[in-house]
Amino acid sequence: MAIRLPRSAFLVVAFALVQGLPLAAAERVDPELARLQAELARLEADAQYAGLAGVERLKAQQALQALAEARRSERASALYIAEQRVRAAFAAARADVLAQRSAELDRERDQIMVEASRREAENARREAERLRLQALARQEEAARLAEEAEAERTARAETFALAEKARADAEQARRLAATRAREAELARQEAELASQLVAEALAADAPLPPSRQVGPATVYTLAGSAFASGRATLTTEANASLRRLAREIGNRSVEVVGHTDGQGAAQANLQLSQRRAEAVAAILKESGATGPIRTVGRGAAEPVADNATAEGRAKNRRVEIIVR
Repeated sequence: MAIRLPRSAFLVVAFALVQGLPLAAAERVDPELARLQAELARLEADAQYAGLAGVERLKAQQALQALAEARRSERASALYIAEQRVRAAFAAARADVLAQRSAELDRERDQIMVEASRREAENARREAERLRLQALARQEEAARLAEEAEAERTARAETFALAEKARADAEQARRLAATRAREAELARQEAELASQLVAEALAADAPLPPSRQVGPATVYTLAGSAFASGRATLTTEANASLRRLAREIGNRSVEVVGHTDGQGAAQANLQLSQRRAEAVAAILKESGATGPIRTVGRGAAEPVADNATAEGRAKNRRVEIIVR
């Protein structure tokens, strides 16, 4: 079983070894003296305190020597003095370090102040030079402005006549542009009217989309050929058929459902089916369907035929108009 020595006993042994005493003599070494000598040795060994607090260190060594030689009746007083001297040596060493650092800071501050003064002088010189150049530039600018003012007075009569002519030309151009804009608007209105008349004429003779009865609802099916490939633009025939259907629907509620085949990305098909449903709903609203119209895109989720064949895919590409 290992025996643990108290710290004071350890210091006694260490002191005896440092002094070259045999271990048997360690028991006669004063543990307090050994502790203080070890603390002073630590101060001596610390590089940051090298060469500092020499007087206080000497006094501490003398106090330790006096403690070592003190009689029993004088030991308490000698121990107190030795402890204070060792502490004073540490404090003096720290004070010297701080003094050195303070002196270094003072030197740095002086250097900074000298550099600041030099910079201030340089800045003052530069500012004076800048103001001189600025004054010279202002003089030159004043002379230039005087020359320009004279030239402007000389040319003012000529430029006034040119300005009047330019204003007259601009007014004439504005009036011409306004006339052409009115003509373009009339032409646009005529084209829209003609297009509407053509659409109405086509709608009057256009067949309704194929339909089937599902319970109380009538389901009209607009084939995928009613749209350009991959787009939501209706053909002329499909547009006319929807316009006629709008008059048939009147104020009944309508649900427009877009479907695609299984080719392509699912998200793209879903978006395309929604756009086609919305395009159909827009034509119905424009053409007289006054009831509520709901649109939804189902993509390829609800096929009615096999997507493996061209015929099946053609049937799956559709828009269903459910009228209730």
